[in-house]
Amino acid sequence: QIALALEGIADWLHQSMAKTLFIRFHNADYTIMSFHDNYYSQDKVEKFQELLSYIDKHNLTGMVYFGGDFRDVPSKYFESLSCPVVFVNTVLPDQIGTTAYSSVQVDHYGTAARQMEYLIAKGHRNICTVISSTIDTSAYGIRRDAYKDALCRHGLDHNLAYMQESHYLCSNTYQLTFSCLKEHPEITAVCCFADAVAIAAVKAIRDVGRVPGKDVAIISFDGLEHLQYCIPSITTFEQPEAEMMDYVYDLILGLMNGKRQHLHITLQTKFHENESC
Repeated sequence: QIALALEGIADWLHQSMAKTLFIRFHNADYTIMSFHDNYYSQDKVEKFQELLSYIDKHNLTGMVYFGGDFRDVPSKYFESLSCPVVFVNTVLPDQIGTTAYSSVQVDHYGTAARQMEYLIAKGHRNICTVISSTIDTSAYGIRRDAYKDALCRHGLDHNLAYMQESHYLCSNTYQLTFSCLKEHPEITAVCCFADAVAIAAVKAIRDVGRVPGKDVAIISFDGLEHLQYCIPSITTFEQPEAEMMDYVYDLILGLMNGKRQHLHITLQTKFHENESC
């Protein structure tokens, strides 16, 4: 049986990916177990030890793990994995060439930097950035660091004061973006860490009396389909969801059958320049 584990239930994209895999594994006659976990709540080594116990307790033959942060987990724990594991968009140790596990991810840092560089190249100098939180150590935290680095490279450090912690909630995103735009009318762009909250930023721009895509640009990350149907449609960087799940599916089955070796795959996002910029 195969387990699908998701860290952080607020991640719409990972839920969509897991649903795709659930259907494909079911159709291939595998038993699927799934669970959610909250990465904020405990020490990462302790969490990984629980993961090892979960695998052994349920006699798993494979696992796909979405999200999370295991960068500080010693290599000996990864080497203790008793079944093949493919990590998806997980922050992992720098173990180039490791054969203890596999990973499939997008370039979170590079894409987030491109988000900010795009706005700066468009002439924006006062940018409100919606982040997950200042203590986030997942891939969203990597995106946050890329935003900061890009702003500082261009001498736009004052924009760090415009960063807003959404904690993955549309309600927080709306309230904080609304307040920031109200207090700082000089802001001409909003950079969102994830599509899941971008729609709330659009409403905040509109409710503060400005026109999204005209008075205030907005750019996001993930490529969720529903953003194409917003008014305006949101400019975003799309994760190649179907391609990622093809890699994960083929890789985990190949590893379980002994026909594949562990791989570490990093894919690039696709830029969609829509109406919001």
